[in-house]
Amino acid sequence: MITKKTKLSLEIDGKIISVEFDHIDVGLDDYFQALKTLVIGATFTETQFEHWIIDEAEVIGEYLHNQKHD
Repeated sequence: MITKKTKLSLEIDGKIISVEFDHIDVGLDDYFQALKTLVIGATFTETQFEHWIIDEAEVIGEYLHNQKHD
């Protein structure tokens, strides 16, 4: 039996960080959690990651707000 999996990996400074799911129908929430794991495993803190998410959400919010008024 073939098991389909999803694997995301990041190689940094000779170290490989991976997140693996035992299925292929990975949701967006799971991808973001995997990204968080990879970024924090690379060198960033959880607080840095969360601040980045908040900053990006503000940029996207401004973009969407401006699109409504064009």
